[in-house]
Amino acid sequence: MTSFQVAELTDGRRFPGNLILDKHFVLLDGNLAFSNMLKKKLVEWGFKEVSCDVDPERLKPTTPPVQVSTDTVEIDIDELNNQYAEKEKTANEILKEKIETLNTAIKNFPNKDRMENVTAAYNEFLNYIQEVFTRYVTHKELKLGPISDAAKLLIDFVRNNKKFILRIQPSEEHRLDKNFLTSHCLRSTIYSIVIALQINMPQEKLIELAAAALIHEIGQIKLPPQLYLTDKPLSPQAKNLLATHTVLGFNIVKEANFPLPIQIAVLEHHERENGQGYPRRKMGAGISAYGKILAVACSYEAITSPRHYKAARTLYEATIEMLMNKNKMYDDIVIRALVQAVSLFPIGSFVYLANGKIGQVAESNPADPRLPIVELVGEKNELGNPKTLITDNDKNKIVRVLNKEELKGVMAYIN
Repeated sequence: MTSFQVAELTDGRRFPGNLILDKHFVLLDGNLAFSNMLKKKLVEWGFKEVSCDVDPERLKPTTPPVQVSTDTVEIDIDELNNQYAEKEKTANEILKEKIETLNTAIKNFPNKDRMENVTAAYNEFLNYIQEVFTRYVTHKELKLGPISDAAKLLIDFVRNNKKFILRIQPSEEHRLDKNFLTSHCLRSTIYSIVIALQINMPQEKLIELAAAALIHEIGQIKLPPQLYLTDKPLSPQAKNLLATHTVLGFNIVKEANFPLPIQIAVLEHHERENGQGYPRRKMGAGISAYGKILAVACSYEAITSPRHYKAARTLYEATIEMLMNKNKMYDDIVIRALVQAVSLFPIGSFVYLANGKIGQVAESNPADPRLPIVELVGEKNELGNPKTLITDNDKNKIVRVLNKEELKGVMAYIN
């Protein structure tokens, strides 16, 4: 990691790695050039120094020197103002416009290419959460209204595209992503939403829950990144320091005047039913409803995601672990709602059937979470869409989930 003075950076300069703000947040992708517009923003935000996340020996400008012309250049002030106004669109406006566009595309292609558009929307929500976190780092600004609006957008999107968005899994190549907090927050929010929809939570409370979930890890930005990016075991002292992120997050949302239920949800997402959680070792009925849901959603997400210190486990393994509920850490009603929403063989899983075919779980079965609806790999219906069937306990019985090696072969075939 090498530091640079903002005042010395020039328009058009490129770096062989990501440009990092505040030693954590990616300010500029290594594929993009630095600009005077970005420099102006950094000065406005009060940042005098940025860093690059590669070896110092590689930190040399990759663009040729700029040739200065003595010719007079006429500048179109109106055009510059229009460009600046476009840049100044709020994150919520950008998110809403893109989601509306993608929703239109999804309606035009209800099956074919739908997964591609849902994935694009997922990435837009990721970008939005990163913008919220970065905005807090740079401006100490966190507003309930915009976050609640984004929560509404996500709730509607999950409600209409649940069977597609649940198939999106974090990939191994992102294990070292410095912004993995945003991925964790988004995926935990999606699982929180499907749980809440399963128990028919009222819309107003659902929005509060989703808003809390979107920012529940914001306290971690107050801690040294090496605490949660390391691939080494943490010392007891480091673990205790990391555990303070729930209180730090609570203080952030409290100072931002978020409603008390959201404050408590951020504080309690690591509390456990048996009293072995933190920060207050609450038990059972002493934990808020939002805290109970977030506890299950966060844990389920963590099991299925790669981290610096572990490989991701399968959705099926995560579901079984949650169902076992070792030491009675989680609320049984919430776990049951999760399993009913994603099915015992979770949406996105690839399974081997008794009839010798391979399928991908596409939807949960409201009548029986053990018998989900699957899409048969390599088979199409008359419309050209994947052929589906409801699994049963006979010829269409699920025998087992594919192992990692088998899955690699299936993915190679699909691709």
